[in-house]
Amino acid sequence: MRQYQAVEETGMSINKKIRHIENTIVLSPSFKQAIAMIRECHERSKLTTEPKCMLLIGNTGYGKTTIANHYVGQYARVVSKDGTTVPVFYSMIPSNATIKGLACRLLEDLGDPLYDRGTTINMTSRLCRLIKECKVELIILDEFQHLIDRDSDRVLRSTADWLKDVLNRTKVPIVLMGMPNANSILTVNPQLMRRFANICELKAFNWNPVKERDDFLRFLIMIEKATFFPQPSILHSNEIALRIFCATKGVVSYIKKLISKAAEIAYVKNLDRVTTEALALAYNDELALSNTMSNPFLVDHENLNIPSLEQSFHNSSDAARHGGKRRVAEILRR
Repeated sequence: MRQYQAVEETGMSINKKIRHIENTIVLSPSFKQAIAMIRECHERSKLTTEPKCMLLIGNTGYGKTTIANHYVGQYARVVSKDGTTVPVFYSMIPSNATIKGLACRLLEDLGDPLYDRGTTINMTSRLCRLIKECKVELIILDEFQHLIDRDSDRVLRSTADWLKDVLNRTKVPIVLMGMPNANSILTVNPQLMRRFANICELKAFNWNPVKERDDFLRFLIMIEKATFFPQPSILHSNEIALRIFCATKGVVSYIKKLISKAAEIAYVKNLDRVTTEALALAYNDELALSNTMSNPFLVDHENLNIPSLEQSFHNSSDAARHGGKRRVAEILRR
C-alpha cells in the first residue's frame, strides 16, 4: 500500500485539513429547509406591514448555530463613513436574561459604545433607533431557552413581553433559536405565539425509514470528500455507516467530531484513507465518555447497540422471532 504524504501532496498542514473538515457545511434536507424558512421571513417581511417571524429549535449539536452563521455570512456588516449597515443581526440571549441584560447584550453586539449606560427605557429606545440606523432587515436571536429561569423553570414573561415590544416598534422580523423546551415560552404568551407560528425543528439523522438513511449516507459522502485522502474511505457503506450511526446517534456535531478526529489520526499515521481502526481510536478519544455502550467499531455485528432502531422493529413479528442477530443482518442488507 502506498504511503500517503498528506502535508506535502496538498500543501496543507494537518491542522488546516482538520479545520477544513470541521468547517465543511453539508446542505442536508433539514439544513436547506431551515435556511429556506429563514429566507422566507427575511424577504417576505420586506413586502408586508407585519414582519414574519419563526422559531428554530433543536437539541445541542443539531446545527442551529451553524445555520445562523451560514445565513449571516451571506450578509456582511459594512462600516463606512456614513455609518454601519447590518443587514442580518445575530446575537445570543444571555442566561436568565433580564430586560436590561438583554438590551445591553443587543446594544453591545450592534456596536453601541455606551451599551451598558442608561435606564431600561432609554436603552430600549436606543436599541430600536440603532436597529433602524443600521438598516437591520432580520434579527436572529440564539439561546431563546434562556428566557426560562434555570432555578424555578418559570418563563421570564417580562423579558418575553419586552422582546415583543421591540418587534412591534421596529417591524423587523425575528428568528428565535433554541432548545426544544423554548417552545414553552410561546405557549404562555399567546400574542408572541401568534407572531412565531412558523416553527422548524432540527432532528438527528435516522437509519429508518430508508429516505432518512439516504440523507445520512449522503451526509457521510460529502464529509468524506473534505478529508483529502487519495483512497476512498467509503464511510457511506452500510458496514461502516451503521457503526458511525451507532457511535453518534445521528447527531451532526458528533459525526463531524468523530470523522475529523479519525482523519487526524490517519494523517498522523500517514494512512491513505480513514480506516475502521482510526474510527475506533477517534471514538475512544471523542465520544466514549458520553456513551455507556462498547466501542461500535470494535464489536461484532450482533453486538452492536442500536437503541434508536428498536422502535422500527417493534411491530415486526418476524424481527421478534429472529432476535438481535437477524435484526442487524437485515439492517445491513437494506
